[in-house]
Amino acid sequence: MIVTDIGFGSIPNIEEPEFDYLKTIIYEKTGISLAPHKKIMLQSRLNVRLRQNQIPNFQEYVKKLKFEPIFFQNEILEIINRVTTNKTDFFRENHHFEYLKSTAFPLLEEKNKINVKKTIRIWCSASSTGEEPYSIAITAFDYFQGKYGWDIKIYASDIDTNVLSIADKGIYKEDRFVSINKDIIAKHFIQVNGEDGREFKIKPNIRELITFRKINLLETYPFSEKMDIVFCRNVIIYFDKPTQRKIFLNIEKIMHEESILIIGHSETLFGISDNFKFLGHTIYQRKNSTK
Repeated sequence: MIVTDIGFGSIPNIEEPEFDYLKTIIYEKTGISLAPHKKIMLQSRLNVRLRQNQIPNFQEYVKKLKFEPIFFQNEILEIINRVTTNKTDFFRENHHFEYLKSTAFPLLEEKNKINVKKTIRIWCSASSTGEEPYSIAITAFDYFQGKYGWDIKIYASDIDTNVLSIADKGIYKEDRFVSINKDIIAKHFIQVNGEDGREFKIKPNIRELITFRKINLLETYPFSEKMDIVFCRNVIIYFDKPTQRKIFLNIEKIMHEESILIIGHSETLFGISDNFKFLGHTIYQRKNSTK
C-alpha cells in the first residue's frame, strides 16, 4: 500500500482513478468542483473515514462506494460533510449587517407600513455553524425591537449536517467572541460552563427567529413563501460557472421582485446572472420583471 507521511502518521494516497471517481460524485451531489490540486485536501479529510470503516486504502473505499449501495447511501453524507468548507465568524463582512440597518430594513418598513401584519423573510443559504444567521437575527431583533406587529422569520440552511447540529444548539466557545462588541454579548448571549472553559449560548428570543434545516443548493428549495433578503455568501466560489448559473436562477425564483441578495466579498454575479441589479459592495437587488 502506498502511503504519505504528513507529520501526523501515515495515510493512504488517493491515486488518480479514485480521485476522479470521488470528485465526480462530489460534483454530482453538491456542485462543488474539485481542481487537481485539491487531491491532497480530499485525501486528508477522508482519511478518517477509512480508519473509522477499517478500510486499508482508497482503492477498497471506492470499490465499496461503487458496488455496495447501502454503504454508498450512508457514506455520501459523510463525504459531503468533510468536503464542504465551514469557516465563518459573527458579523463577518460587517458592512452587510450595516446595510440591513441603514437601508434594507427601512425599505421593508416603508413597504409594509400599510399592512396590519408586517412580515420579513430572510434565507441564510450557507449557515455553517450558525454565526451568520445569528448575526442576521441579532441585527433584525435590535432594529425592530419595540416596533409593533412584525413577523420575522429567518431560514438557515447548509448541506453539512454536522455544522447544522452545532448551529441548532447555538453554543460557542469564548474565543469565537474576540471581535464582537461586549454589549452584544451581554444582551444576546448567556454564559454557560463548558468542558474546556467558558462558553456562550444564544438567548431564546434570538434562537426562536431561526429555523435550521438541511438544503442542497442544487435541489428544490422547500419554501412556501418568498424571501425579502437572501444571504448566499462565500459559497459559489466552490462551484463552476454552469452550477453557479443554475443556483442563482433557483434563488431568483424564491425571491420577491426588488428583494435583496447578498453574496461574499470575493464573489460576483458578472457573467452568471443578468436578473439582479448591482447595488455595490457585493449587494444586489432582484430586478422587476415588468420593467
